[in-house]
Amino acid sequence: ATVNGVEIDYEISGSGVPALFIHGGFGGPGTTLVAQNRNDADLLPADKVMTISYDRRGAGQSEYTLSHYTVADLAADARALLAHLGIDRSIIVGSSMGGMVAQQYALDYPQHVEALALINTGTNLMDATPFGPAMQEDVKQAAEVGDRAFFESGKDALRNPPSGRLFTRPTPEAEEQLRQRTEALNAALQVMPDDDLFTYSTGMLRNQGAFIGFDYAPRLSEIKMPVCVIHGNADTVVPFDYGKALHNGIPQSELFEIDGANHGVLGWPDAADAFREWALRNIASPQAVS
Repeated sequence: ATVNGVEIDYEISGSGVPALFIHGGFGGPGTTLVAQNRNDADLLPADKVMTISYDRRGAGQSEYTLSHYTVADLAADARALLAHLGIDRSIIVGSSMGGMVAQQYALDYPQHVEALALINTGTNLMDATPFGPAMQEDVKQAAEVGDRAFFESGKDALRNPPSGRLFTRPTPEAEEQLRQRTEALNAALQVMPDDDLFTYSTGMLRNQGAFIGFDYAPRLSEIKMPVCVIHGNADTVVPFDYGKALHNGIPQSELFEIDGANHGVLGWPDAADAFREWALRNIASPQAVS
């Protein structure tokens, strides 16, 4: 679909109350050159929920725009996609970086949100997380030296990335899937023309830049719809304290602390069960159907 002038790739499965899943990450070659294997559609019953998954701009199979944008634009993309699909109200599910987009969406379009799920995320993931400061530095550097020069200086590293990290429950299947993806990605990166790699890597920088300077902590009390916060207490990417702070800032929210779970918390059965149970409780209300 063309949304806000950007080509957005999406998938729909099931029927019933709409639930939009907003993924994490920052796009880039690793999301675009190999299939994502997202399992959003498996999380909620297909006879009760219409699951809508999409790739944010500059990620996966959606268009890479190299103009600068912010998380508010990403939320506007999500709203425009749902409007294009004729969907007025929906459940919004945001995980990791997608959780910041989901908070922005809930603040900008509260009348369109049935309920909000915030999955291993926080109000501000760029300042003090294990990954945020280094990304801020990259964005700053690229702005100083120019996108092309920044790309040239990091090109070899881009073509030979460290092996991927497993952001879900470590099972033999998951490990094998990661190995195959890493192999496919490395093969694709070796033969990719510089110009394409430049587009993907600069698109990733734009994605990172979109979140810098945003912090929803002061506005959490404005979020009035039903909210669940699901977070693993062994999360090494977005520490559990971020989820606790969300819960403390949104009075009516429910917190599901998943013991021993890392990032990609919905890969843990306890988390998936809690999420499904919460969602089904919140779609019983008739105003959910647009």
